Formats: sequence, C-alpha cells, structure tokens
Amino acid sequence: MMSSPGPKKVVQLPESPSLGGLYANALKATALGAIGLSKRARTFPDTEYRVSGLIPDPAKLEGFNRLLHGAGRDSVPAGFVHIMSFPIALGLMGAEDFPVPLMGLVHLTNSIDQFRQINPAEPLDFRVRVQNPDTHRAGTQFEIEAEVRAAGTKELLWQGLSTYLARGVKLGFPEVADERDSFEAPEPNAIWPLGADIGRRYGAVSGDVNPIHTSSIGAKALGMKSSIAHGMYLASRALTSALPAGVDAFRWEAAFATPTFIPGTVAVSIQDIGEPWQRTKYVGWNSRNGKKHFSGSVSPL
Repeated sequence: MMSSPGPKKVVQLPESPSLGGLYANALKATALGAIGLSKRARTFPDTEYRVSGLIPDPAKLEGFNRLLHGAGRDSVPAGFVHIMSFPIALGLMGAEDFPVPLMGLVHLTNSIDQFRQINPAEPLDFRVRVQNPDTHRAGTQFEIEAEVRAAGTKELLWQGLSTYLARGVKLGFPEVADERDSFEAPEPNAIWPLGADIGRRYGAVSGDVNPIHTSSIGAKALGMKSSIAHGMYLASRALTSALPAGVDAFRWEAAFATPTFIPGTVAVSIQDIGEPWQRTKYVGWNSRNGKKHFSGSVSPL
C-alpha cells in the first residue's frame, strides 16, 4: 500500500473528535435535505486531518477484546486501531467542504497493513485524508486513507484504506459498467448467532453510535428494514479467527456486500491456504437465503 502525495492543507486537531457530536450534526444536515446538498462543494478537499499522541483507551480496548473473543491480548488489534482512526475520518467527512453527506454512506471495502505489534500504552500519531474519488454504478465512491506512526517519529505502524459509497450522488465522473460478482456459498465451518444488541455492544466499545446500527427505529428512518451489524465488527471477528498466532505484520482485507440485519445468523467459512501459511480467506453469508454479507483475507507482509 503506497502513501499518496502530501496534502495542500493540514488540519491539526487537539484531540480526536466526538463521534456522538459528529453524528448529531450529520443528522441535522440530513434533516435539511436538498437545502444542505445544494450548498455542498463539488470537489473533494485536498486536506489531511491529524491528531498526535493518542493512546488506546484501556477500558474500550478491554471491551473490544472481550467482544471479539480476544481477551488477554498484550497488543492492540488492527481493528481497534481502525476504531481510533474512525472519528478523525468522520471529522474529515463531516466537514462543510466535503461534497457528499455523511449519513447514508456505505462502507464498501477495507484494506489494512499492520507492520508490527502496537503496545497498548504506546502513543500514536494519526493522519487521515481522502483520495481517488470515482464514479460507482450507484453513485460516487472515494477512499479514506489513514496512517498511524509511533508518536513523534516517521515509523509507520499501521496503514488503512477504506472505500465508501455515497448513493445517488453524481459529481461528474465518467460512468462505469455494472459489474457484480456471483456467489455460491461454500460449506460453513462456523455459525455466528447475532443478537439484536450487537450493534449497541460494538458501538459502546468503538464509539460508532450511528443509529443505523444501534436502533431499529433509527435504521428505518435511514431506509433500512431494521438495524444492521457494523461491517468492521464482522471483519474484526473474522480476523480474530483467521490470523495465526505470532503473526505481527500482515495485510487484512475486507469487502462488504449485503447488509447483515440483526438479530440474525451468519454462516462463515474460514480457509487457510498454503503450507507453510500463505493466506487465510474468509466469507460470511446469510444462513437462510445464501446472500453474501462480507468476505476478505489475511496474509503475511
């Protein structure tokens, strides 16, 4: 994964933004509807948001590990580093100069490189920017790049690339062909029952309290038939099962397909490839109708 060129503008934040406040502002903007959209910029900002010296919250880290069945870890999971970067990314995406509305964004893919173990007491510097906006058959897509370094150094510890879709938003990019992958469910080797509260439980440790995940009423207001599980909860749970013990440097990829409505049951297949280990691939799908929810892989760096 390559870093993009330096930004024209740098915004140094004194602390990580509050997700609750960001979502509240985004809901207000959504309520304004077309009035708010008409005032938006038409291009993506060449801006990098930075927060320096962040240390993982011990209570939330412990809760994350309990929820993801990784209690007793002596390092920070890659999924928790994503959680730490997420409020900074939302601060960027919720700014007035961002051309698409924050609420309703669809998380399409995630690719994370972790270069070594991260100590729970280690201060970290975060940098977040937007890049590669493009057309999508359903609107406009763009990438959010996050880089994490050991505080005060150039040592790159973690790098993430998240692709998001703004449905129905057209910003003048060339049209693309409609390409969809076919999926035939393999034999599962795990079944995940997901309770109605899993969105609230993951929201409590991640801070991601988007009502589409935490409230059936809120999800319906945003166009869903019921609340849906966080994509990164599902991907992080898969990583917990797929990553071999003792592997500190790895690439973790995830792609999200159909929403995972909760409560519900997810069938999962996790398959190791190569001897010695070369890669593990995983996929999760609806155990009743066979529709794919997510897929991905883990491989050593």
